[in-house]
Amino acid sequence: MARKKVVPPVTPRIVSAHPGRPLLVYGLLFGAFLLTLWFSYDYGKTQAPTGGEAPPAQSRAAEKHMAELELERDALKQQVAELESSVQQINQALGAAQARIRTLQRATASTPAAQPVSEPTPLVTHVADYTLQLENVRIEPTDSENVFTIGFSVHRTNPAGGRVTGTIWIAVNGFLNGEPKRLSFKTLSSDRRSYVRMGFDQQQDVVESVVLPTDFRPKNILVEAKPYGDKYTGTAVKLAWE
Repeated sequence: MARKKVVPPVTPRIVSAHPGRPLLVYGLLFGAFLLTLWFSYDYGKTQAPTGGEAPPAQSRAAEKHMAELELERDALKQQVAELESSVQQINQALGAAQARIRTLQRATASTPAAQPVSEPTPLVTHVADYTLQLENVRIEPTDSENVFTIGFSVHRTNPAGGRVTGTIWIAVNGFLNGEPKRLSFKTLSSDRRSYVRMGFDQQQDVVESVVLPTDFRPKNILVEAKPYGDKYTGTAVKLAWE
C-alpha cells in the first residue's frame, strides 16, 4: 500500500502596510511622558511645600500680623468683660430699686391715712420797737452855686426807751467828670468832719452845709443813723437830688 506524503499547511505572513507606525506611537507617548514630568517639576517649584520654611520677609510679616490679631483679640475680650460687668451692676441696681419699691408699697398699704394736724395758735406778745426813724430829709440851695443845706430829723419810736447816742453818716452819690463817684461827709463838710454826732432823748434835728466840687453832678444823698450798743436798731434814707 503506497503512503501519501503529508504537506504541512503554510501560514500566511501578515505584513503591515506601514512598518514605521509603532515607532511613531512609542515616540509620541514618550514625549507626552516627558512633557508631563516637566509640568510637574515646574508646578512644584512655584508652590511652597507645606512643611518647608518661608522666606524671612514673609515670616516676619506673618509674625507681625499674628501679633496684631492677638492684640485685637485681647482688646475685644477686655471690652466684653467690661460690658458684662456693667450689665451685672445695672441688674443689681435695678433689683435693689424694685425691692425698695415693693417695700414702700407694702408699708403704704399697711399705714393708715394720716390725720390733718391743726397748726398751733401763735402766742401774741408785745415787743418794744427800738428802731430809729429818719424823717423830713431835705436838700436846700443857698446863695452859693455849689453850697447846699442838708436837713433831717432822727427820733425813736418807743418814748420810754431812754437816751440814744451814736453817729450820723452823710454821703452824696453822683458823677465826677463823667465817672460814678461817692463823696463822704468829710469831703463835703467845711470843717472836714467824718460824721455828725447823735445824742437825744426823743428827737434830734440836724442841719448841715455841704460844698460840692465844681465838676460834680449829684444824683442822690444818703443819710444813715448808727446808734451805739445793741438796744436800738439803726436806719438809713436815700433821697434823690433835685
